[in-house]
Amino acid sequence: MTNSLFSGIGFWATDVPSAGPPPAGGQGFAMSSAEMRAMLKKAEDQRRTLGEQLRAVEGLSQAQPPAEEPVSQAAVNGPNGINEAGRYYKGHLTYQFNYYTELISRLRQALGITEAADEQAADSTKTIKGSLE
Repeated sequence: MTNSLFSGIGFWATDVPSAGPPPAGGQGFAMSSAEMRAMLKKAEDQRRTLGEQLRAVEGLSQAQPPAEEPVSQAAVNGPNGINEAGRYYKGHLTYQFNYYTELISRLRQALGITEAADEQAADSTKTIKGSLE
């Protein structure tokens, strides 16, 4: 995304020594990989719900006035009318959906790095153990 919601913010798993400390300045979140996986599941569930809401919201901006007279027209199509409120709500849901999409991407990236570091540490341990025997 060009306008990143998380620009300059990272995620670090605290239970992986090879991941290193987060950068100075506190720009990010540090949590265990188990906490990160739990957060990832919640974020995926929430994004799925938002996707369902986005599909259902289409009708909220396509209302037709009940009569061809100024008050009905204004209530539906005018400023702060039903259709404008529906478009605003859809925009809000879209913003949330994009937020969760990027959060999920960042969490997956951090977990991928963590899992790769875990595998590398396990391989190193096997190599050292094999050379000691």
